[in-house]
Amino acid sequence: MAVVALIATGCGSDDTTSATVVQEPTTAPAPATGPDATVPTTTVTPTTPTSTSTSTNPTATTGVPPGGVKPTTTGGAPAGGEQGEGGAGDEEAVRVPVTLTAAGGTLSPTVVTIPAFLAVELRVSAKDGAEKLTISAPGGGTLSVAAGKTATKRLAGLKPGDYSVSTAGGGKATLHVVSGGNPGP
Repeated sequence: MAVVALIATGCGSDDTTSATVVQEPTTAPAPATGPDATVPTTTVTPTTPTSTSTSTNPTATTGVPPGGVKPTTTGGAPAGGEQGEGGAGDEEAVRVPVTLTAAGGTLSPTVVTIPAFLAVELRVSAKDGAEKLTISAPGGGTLSVAAGKTATKRLAGLKPGDYSVSTAGGGKATLHVVSGGNPGP
């Protein structure tokens, strides 16, 4: 509610008349509650700012940071992807590491449990003399290990079953491949 007061000084005088407008505070009604309550709506009509008015108009942006340089490309792969450091091919396939030790004509551990269908990275260390091993798993074949060295053979994912690894001197270990289960000796 607005109150307008006119103040006049003297009748018939040449003095000017001034007006003062006083805006009294308004209170909004409390929101309605209950199942049949409706939300009041308000329509706001935009006004054109005058020369003495201060308003904030939206500003168009160009995508160039203030004082910055506009990027030369858009889109692309996220950082660290195929386009990132290392590029394509730097990923390493899932594999199960299996380490065997050949010493004194034996292999240890004698049984290693491996989850089925995962690649196996078989590492054999020869503690005494050089060893030549035979791996009965598909893709296995033979593996030669120099004295005091370690040799590695990668096998494709194996189906459930038992596969032997044996030395020329009679040492034997079993790769026990199971569906599910925990890997380990």
